[in-house]
Amino acid sequence: MNDEKLVRLLKHKPSKGLSTAIDIYGGLVKTIAIRIIGYENQSDVEECVSDVFVELWKSIDNYNRDKGILKNYIISIARNVSINTYRRKVVKHEVLPLEENDMEIDFDIDNEVSKSINKGIINETLNDLQQPDKDIFIRRYYLFESIKEISQSLNISTKMVENKLYRGKDKLKTALISKGIII
Repeated sequence: MNDEKLVRLLKHKPSKGLSTAIDIYGGLVKTIAIRIIGYENQSDVEECVSDVFVELWKSIDNYNRDKGILKNYIISIARNVSINTYRRKVVKHEVLPLEENDMEIDFDIDNEVSKSINKGIINETLNDLQQPDKDIFIRRYYLFESIKEISQSLNISTKMVENKLYRGKDKLKTALISKGIII
């Protein structure tokens, strides 16, 4: 089924559209959720997968096929929902009662500004990469796919994936150094 038909189903026949989307992309979404949330949290993974498809249904009007294929749109939703689920669970389990003398907050504004600047440079450099280099970089370092998985899904050799990752990291390093960031 092509992207246009699936988008129409999601808009006009949501139950059939969601069922079809789950059939096509359910495995991919679950893989992303497991990699971010962890294997040991199966109930959280299942809840996350459900949340991804609900979010897809809610935000289908925001999908723009000129910006990319539906699969990548679903991957970005899955990644964001999985990260939010993971953060919610980590924060929930790590909340400790505060003592009165623990109320002082140690916040390093320089570090936060540096992180923000670095993130901008990384995003800019990623956007400058050509396909499939950009896709390979995102799959490896944002979706945590193995080199073998990437090579199989893109139908290219593992050596080519490794070379493209090496060149991508080299471009990123050069961009960071040229912007004044010491590595």
